[in-house]
Amino acid sequence: MANRALVVSFILLQVVSWLACLHGKETVASHNSIGMTMVPLSQGEFEMGMLDEHRLKLEHKGSAYQREIHDYVERPSFPVRLPRDFSIGETEVTVSQFRVFVEATGYQTDAEKTGEAWGFRPNAEDPLNRFSLIQGANWRNPGFEQSDKHPVTCISWHDAQAFCRWLSEQEGVTYRLPTEAEWEYACRAGTRSSYFSGDKPDSVYEVGNVADASLYALHPEDVLRQRTVGLELATGDGFVFTAPAKSFRANAWGIYDTHGNVWEWCHDKYSDRYYDDMLTQARQNGSRTKPEPIVNPQGPEDTPKHQHGDWRSLRGGSWYVAPLQCRSSVRAFAEAHDAFSYIGFRVVRQEK
Repeated sequence: MANRALVVSFILLQVVSWLACLHGKETVASHNSIGMTMVPLSQGEFEMGMLDEHRLKLEHKGSAYQREIHDYVERPSFPVRLPRDFSIGETEVTVSQFRVFVEATGYQTDAEKTGEAWGFRPNAEDPLNRFSLIQGANWRNPGFEQSDKHPVTCISWHDAQAFCRWLSEQEGVTYRLPTEAEWEYACRAGTRSSYFSGDKPDSVYEVGNVADASLYALHPEDVLRQRTVGLELATGDGFVFTAPAKSFRANAWGIYDTHGNVWEWCHDKYSDRYYDDMLTQARQNGSRTKPEPIVNPQGPEDTPKHQHGDWRSLRGGSWYVAPLQCRSSVRAFAEAHDAFSYIGFRVVRQEK
């Protein structure tokens, strides 16, 4: 009986190991020289974008215009193959981690150079002006209180790139921003649902810091313009603005804060019709009924819109937006020099 028990235990361990590899997650995270926990992910395939079955499942009360916009930039979905293992930050880069970089290099962020960043103005009469340039705002002073454990904000795409270059030199390996494909693969953690927590929009309140009762208590008009539930204060997550890293449950692969908290910079140049191009290519490489996965998509090299700025992709949503804007497939963009109090970043480490 004892031998049989050992055999069964061994088989179970093999199955667990196989499932972990199948779904893209290795078993052991690692810590780098500045205390970041990096979660190793295995190469794999997934379907990127808003899946067809989700078009009618979105149980939000957002405007038809909002739904059309998301439908336009997140579809059509297309198959993706990531051919190499990589590691991704367990959390968004924190204030303390960014401070190590600044103190080691004397680096000045774009917001510090210009003397301003995009911050929250709750008293603006026009809702479109709720975020505007504020003198003196930067990662040290985003307009609300933060501890060392909060995600760093008011960071431009160029600032994030500079951080990655420095960390790469420090450790002798390549750190960089994730591609949109890598980011969504890590966020989904093997799921096909709208959120890693399922298809119910309300489920995201338990796994991410989004617009809820805590923000509503101070700034009700901003929350009422979005789809929220449970606005009694006791139902809120307790965070009006950013939340400390790991305040909410991780996904199945041990990655935190992919829904909400701060939008995260990605490597890719942004294009609203890129997915259309990718599905066309996938069908050309395979067939209409069985498209061939696109290998390691990294965004377009250029678009006509980039004549007017260096537009870079954002993922994940933030503390200011409701679940509709925090789904696994949701996309946004900003100019690479801009710094906002709702944008931060997460890093990827290339594995040899």
